[in-house]
Amino acid sequence: MRGAGIKAGESGLKMTSDVSSQTAPQFDPAGEVPDEYDVFCEACGYSLAGLSNDRCPECGAVFEPKQLPFARIPWLHRKRLGKVNAYLRTVLMACFTPGRFARELCRPVRVSAADARKFRLATIWMLTAIAGLAAVAVIAEFAYGVYRSRRLVTFTTPVYFDVFFLALSALAAVAAFHVFLRLATDMPLFIWKGHPSLKPIELSPVHQYACAPMAFAPLFVGLCVFFVILADGSVLEWRAAYWGLALLSAVAAPIWLWGVALDLMSVSSRPSQQRILLMAVYLPLHWIIMFAMSYMLWMVFIVCEQSAVRLLHIKTTIFR
Repeated sequence: MRGAGIKAGESGLKMTSDVSSQTAPQFDPAGEVPDEYDVFCEACGYSLAGLSNDRCPECGAVFEPKQLPFARIPWLHRKRLGKVNAYLRTVLMACFTPGRFARELCRPVRVSAADARKFRLATIWMLTAIAGLAAVAVIAEFAYGVYRSRRLVTFTTPVYFDVFFLALSALAAVAAFHVFLRLATDMPLFIWKGHPSLKPIELSPVHQYACAPMAFAPLFVGLCVFFVILADGSVLEWRAAYWGLALLSAVAAPIWLWGVALDLMSVSSRPSQQRILLMAVYLPLHWIIMFAMSYMLWMVFIVCEQSAVRLLHIKTTIFR
């Protein structure tokens, strides 16, 4: 059994390398599975190539013999691998081998647009949770600073209001950040128009998985904060170097995201050089526009909060 699995895996690798130099073939998802394509059990990963019955001989799971196999994307096999393991392996595959990742999605396999969307949402919610924890830390630090300060002997109503309205503003910023991530990573389908073999809706999973580099964003943000702290406490000769490293850390994640997205799209749709150039320009513009929209939503909330404070005649130092 193990030998059959290894043999099927080797044939799969050979097939992937052959497909890399060809355009994506035409295929009918409702048709029979071609003999040259490997099929693996979605429950245990056993090779099902050549089997005519509908049960896996390894684990007994039922499968459809004539159905196209799932792509060899770890996230699609998270039931067997585990969600965390499958997510991390998918992130590494998309970030460090984007060409192989895109070719795997474009061969005759089941890609599952719904699963690709779940991967994007899992990434977005992870970053939102981290941003939420950072907001809680800021609120706690502010509250503790107010407590330690000697401006007021005891907690009075204005102090409570200061903490309350800061908490509302911070949580609104986290919500706006979540909206920005959703808008920025949900690309319009017109970018896939003109693909030689697949419809735009069938290629949409590619840009869903293109958000994979965002999983490294907390690392780069942490490095940026670290270098800023070093710059503030360093001598003048080193300050410029630390600020430069902080700036490099801040822009590393967006540049990586931009490069992976372009690589995935280029391999998947094989566009002309002009189209690649247009996409390279469009992506940053798309992100800037989505950021501006999210920032405006947050500012609308802040203005409404300020109006409520004035309307209710609440004494607070936050909006002074």
